[in-house]
Amino acid sequence: MEFIEKYGKQLFAGIGALIVVGFIATLLMQNSVKKEKESQEKYFAIEAKVKKYTEEKFKKSQTDQAKNQEKVNVTLDVNTLKSDLESFISQNIGTVAAQFAGLELAQIYSDENKSTEALSILQKVETQSDLLSNSLVKMKIAQVLVDLDKCSDAVTTWSKIVSTSHFSYLHAEAKLNQALCYKKMNDLKKAEDILNQVKNDKSDESADFSNEADRILKLIQFNKSFGT
Repeated sequence: MEFIEKYGKQLFAGIGALIVVGFIATLLMQNSVKKEKESQEKYFAIEAKVKKYTEEKFKKSQTDQAKNQEKVNVTLDVNTLKSDLESFISQNIGTVAAQFAGLELAQIYSDENKSTEALSILQKVETQSDLLSNSLVKMKIAQVLVDLDKCSDAVTTWSKIVSTSHFSYLHAEAKLNQALCYKKMNDLKKAEDILNQVKNDKSDESADFSNEADRILKLIQFNKSFGT
């Protein structure tokens, strides 16, 4: 009783502070969920345009490859689509919906061979979260860095993915891409070390990448035997 009488006010003040902090955290979480839901609902309309663009682009590519067929033109205004995506990203930054919009916009820029613009958008929507959307953004950033002949930076980005346990489903793919970059930079020792790691990974999610790692290893060894 003496303890409570002596320190009661401080204890109750501390408990009160914890309650306030918990209440604020709950409000922030509720607001975050609400913001995410609203942003995803807004994105549905733009996503329909993205789907149309993707379908028309695919039809065009198929027709361009075939002879004696009528050429299909992309009727969707790509500039308007890009503007819609950029505006949506700016208004909903920090949300999962903005990250998916960023991935779509980056792909359009990549299709136009505008890798610098693609990288800028991806870096804008990148966060520190462990969500799937953020892991996809990081993977795309690395791919764009390769397109910009920045393999060293790409390797660093993939290393961040490999070192994050939450992204374990992407580890084999990230390592394989790292190895390809080291091969491109003529660091065959590091490339082979990583390829052997992927090859010897017997987990179900790494099966396809294991086979590909084995194929690349054999190619490197074949080239070495001929001094190429």
